Amino acid sequence: MTRSIWMGIVVTAAVGCAGPKPIVVPIAGSPDEALVTVDDTYRGKLGRLEKSGLPLLPGEHRLSIEANGFFPHDQLIELNEDVPPAPITVELQPIPD
Repeated sequence: MTRSIWMGIVVTAAVGCAGPKPIVVPIAGSPDEALVTVDDTYRGKLGRLEKSGLPLLPGEHRLSIEANGFFPHDQLIELNEDVPPAPITVELQPIPD
């Protein structure tokens, strides 16, 4: 009987540790080769993420998008698991010669 109680505690603890699920944020823009960074972690090229979306945990995140020859883009985004994420569209502007 003691073993059954411990198994119940272990299963309950494991289920409770699952944590929040990632939210897939639709992202689009140009140029395709622009590098996408979230919270100082490289996440991929904009063109690839446009196809798959950008999975992020709920909370506040700092999004940075940059490419050679273009002005960088930075923004804060707030994700809530109860609200669908707004699509992000970023068109980097070329740096004049």
